Amino acid sequence: MLNQSHMNIKNVKAAVVLMAVTAGYAYQTSHLPERTLPNTPDPSFFPWINTVLALVLTCALLYQGLFIKKNNNNPLVKNRKNGLALLALAVFLVFIITLPYLGFILAAIPFVAVFMWFYGEQRKTVLIIGALGIPVILYVLFRHGFGVMLPRGLLAGLIA
Repeated sequence: MLNQSHMNIKNVKAAVVLMAVTAGYAYQTSHLPERTLPNTPDPSFFPWINTVLALVLTCALLYQGLFIKKNNNNPLVKNRKNGLALLALAVFLVFIITLPYLGFILAAIPFVAVFMWFYGEQRKTVLIIGALGIPVILYVLFRHGFGVMLPRGLLAGLIA
């Protein structure tokens, strides 16, 4: 098993490499053309979101490597079996396969519920509200906020 200082050094090295990759990605993104259509995001809009998210996560990794000591007694890391990862992959594959047929909202409801339960949520009210609310909020955000059409599936005649 790797000692703590070795893991911190690896995190710092990884953060430096990821910052360089993010800088290159940002440079490439800055050269995308501008769109002239009204009320639509430019082609560079989503890549810039990716750039900002990558930069924030890379800075968090760098901070963690420099300033935070890890506790090796984390029960989520300790005693994890490959079966849990395979279960998560299976749930994700079922979501991807059913997405075109059921549509985003209907496919995402059980997906969100299973993953909320998988990550430890036991309160049934929170599971139900989260499983119903998160897909609807994401659908509305992408459809009306970003102008991105998500699959409607069985709800094609009911939702815009």
